Amino acid sequence: MIVRYNLSLNLSLILIFFVLSFNTIAQENVEDNQEKYLDSLREIVVSSTITGPKKIDALLGLGYATIGEEDGRALNYINEALNLSKKQNDSFNIIRSYNRLARLEIYYEDDNRAIAYADSALSYSNKNKLKHFAGIGFSYRLKGISYGYLQRNDLSLESFLKANSFLLKEEQGPEIKSYLAENYTDLASIYQSIENEQTALVCINKALQLAKDIDSYWEIGEAYDFLSSFYFEEKSYDLSRKYIDSAKVAYEKVDNIDGIHSLQKTNAAIHLKEKNFDKAIALYKQNLDVDRLDSLAYILTDDYIFLSKAYMEQEKIEMSKVYLDSASFQAEISENPVNLFDVASQKAKIFIKEGNSRNAISILKKVLSDPNINDYKESQKELYKQLYEVLEQNNNTIDAYTYLKKHSHLNDSLQDVIKQNKFNVLQSEFNYNELSSKLEARDAQLKVSETEQQRAQERTYFSVGLLLLLVAFFIYTLFRQKKLEKIKREGLIAKQEVLAVKQQALDNEVKFKNKQITDFAIHISEKNDLLENIKKKLKNVKAINETHKGIVNETIHYINSDIEHNKEKIQLYQQVDATNDSFRAKLDELYTNLNDKEKKVATMLRLGQTSKQIALQLGISAASVDNYRYNLRKKMEIPKGNSLKDFIKNL
Repeated sequence: MIVRYNLSLNLSLILIFFVLSFNTIAQENVEDNQEKYLDSLREIVVSSTITGPKKIDALLGLGYATIGEEDGRALNYINEALNLSKKQNDSFNIIRSYNRLARLEIYYEDDNRAIAYADSALSYSNKNKLKHFAGIGFSYRLKGISYGYLQRNDLSLESFLKANSFLLKEEQGPEIKSYLAENYTDLASIYQSIENEQTALVCINKALQLAKDIDSYWEIGEAYDFLSSFYFEEKSYDLSRKYIDSAKVAYEKVDNIDGIHSLQKTNAAIHLKEKNFDKAIALYKQNLDVDRLDSLAYILTDDYIFLSKAYMEQEKIEMSKVYLDSASFQAEISENPVNLFDVASQKAKIFIKEGNSRNAISILKKVLSDPNINDYKESQKELYKQLYEVLEQNNNTIDAYTYLKKHSHLNDSLQDVIKQNKFNVLQSEFNYNELSSKLEARDAQLKVSETEQQRAQERTYFSVGLLLLLVAFFIYTLFRQKKLEKIKREGLIAKQEVLAVKQQALDNEVKFKNKQITDFAIHISEKNDLLENIKKKLKNVKAINETHKGIVNETIHYINSDIEHNKEKIQLYQQVDATNDSFRAKLDELYTNLNDKEKKVATMLRLGQTSKQIALQLGISAASVDNYRYNLRKKMEIPKGNSLKDFIKNL
């Protein structure tokens, strides 16, 4: 459901940093603390030492805070943020600034300009850059809202689908889920308007789940409210009542009094459909007591007509007339043509109940002759139908046929509009799906190409790496060989030195042994001489002397042949260490006699909503919306002939 929200309630993704700054403020000090916060933003803006994203955030925050002020400061702040972002070539904040300008133009109801700004934001975006996804999704959402206000449901649907495609890629924090929930609710309304109920239910259930994930009770209540209205239209009253109860619980958590009041009226309507007249009357009388406090004639007219219908269904004609008289009195006060049409229709029904078809026909013909009836097609169609049915029951076939043709022609005209709208929406959905398929195919092809390119790159890297490895191995081997040769040379030198030392020691030992041998030889010689002397003297002991001589000779031979050679072992070890509202305020200022419901209708009219769309969102009939329109025209003192919508837009 496309509605121009009050900016204090409709958070923008690009304004989150500003809104969050007030979340912890005590209720009794909100205004003072907000002003202090704005002062801090102004200090940042005028500071010469603060630049970059922080100053851009401050400018966008001030732009948001001054929306609706006649001096144009909001536009100036946002444009300054845009220029600073461009100067710094900051694409992320350029997107934020253009989206903020688009949101500002939606507020001022220049939807075509809003679309242009959103397109500018998209022109600076990179659809492959994760940081841009939220901004891209919000740009498409702004386009969807703007196309909805322009009653281009086809382009609106296409934009919302594109928005979701990017928001679903982004990390789904509370803000992203909030906007996804709003998108799915808007999509549900679009699909319901073209009688695609199944898809509408899929969308609203997605919105409900997202809202539940972040405990957003306002959006939870709206989703359940949508479902209650949906199933009421489908005549599934048990389901409708179930969702009314769920919506009421959610609305109570956020003090949505108007929402709760609307749910009670829907519940009363269900009881009336189920012919539970006492319950329907009791519930509606409760609402009547509340509406009497506001003293809004056009709302009271609807209340009295409902009660008149309920009593008429009970065959309590006199009570029905009493409430119809009250409705007629309030309709005269409101001077709302739709109220007067509804009163006339109910009078005709009572006359028919009483068997007074002539008066019924007279009243219906009179109201259909009112020149204002042509401005209220839905009311005109229902009155044509009521009149030809009465004429047919009275066998006035000629007149009945005349009004049947008028009813059929008007109904066909309205159906043609619906069918064309449905065709356009389905065509847009088809185009979007076809484009998505092509994009998916292109992405798949790009992915294959990227994979092949990556593989080729990997092969190149492998070859280069292998080559470098071989070169490194060659260099390592070369240096290792040189190092080994050096070590070998040093080893040889060391070995030679050791051998030299050994040789010297050996030489010294030889000299020593030679001296020993010489000394021993001399000693032996002396011994031999002695032995010879003894031998000569001991000739009879020859064998003994030879034994002694053998012992001496064996000893000398052993000393000369016993040489020890020590071998040196040299071992080499090497260790490689390898290495971030002002339209309602205007209404409050200029028209203090408007209540909240009238302000809501005024806001929706300002946004280009049709009576059917407004009725769907507020949970009332299209005829009731027309009552609101007339009452607004009266309270705002709009001259006859002037467009209510144009007057509101020019405020």
